[in-house]
Amino acid sequence: MKNLSLLLNAVLLLAVGYLFYAQFSKPAAPAPIMPPASQSGGARIAFINADTLDAKYEWLKQQKEAIEQRMRNAENSLVSKQETLMKEADALQRRYAEGNMTQADAEKAQASLMQRGERLREEEARLSKSLAEEQKKAFNDLYANLETQLKQLSSQIGYDYILSYTRGGQILMANDSLDITKQVLDLLNSANAKKE
Repeated sequence: MKNLSLLLNAVLLLAVGYLFYAQFSKPAAPAPIMPPASQSGGARIAFINADTLDAKYEWLKQQKEAIEQRMRNAENSLVSKQETLMKEADALQRRYAEGNMTQADAEKAQASLMQRGERLREEEARLSKSLAEEQKKAFNDLYANLETQLKQLSSQIGYDYILSYTRGGQILMANDSLDITKQVLDLLNSANAKKE
């Protein structure tokens, strides 16, 4: 989920950069203390706590759980195949040491084991790539879903910017009155429940 935080932080950075540019591109004059945007008619900004979204968005939890289960299954399968290969290599070495096979047979069996080891490494790389693609797809689906729901929420309550906040992220402090995480979670989870 680090990618989620990174993407949301990038969006935040762009928004802050724009606000910084807009603020300092005006002629330098003493800036009065501005009332909150809702009172001054300025830009309306809210934020979503990315950590809470990560922990409480049901669809995301299901996706993470499914990917983690696939990773465990793939890892268990690979470990089992590696153990089998190691046992066969040990048995081959013992048979050769005991004189129960010729040099030519030992070399042929060793070559076969090496090929199987190479296929196992290829399978591991293929599984790793497949799981990475699944994670990327889930991440893209999350953002598409989140973007749709945020546009709906934005039109309902009129926010100009919806930022991501995470502890230790780019935003060091956020006013709790601007937190719309619960509303967004409710929208996302209800949309997910309707799909199921």
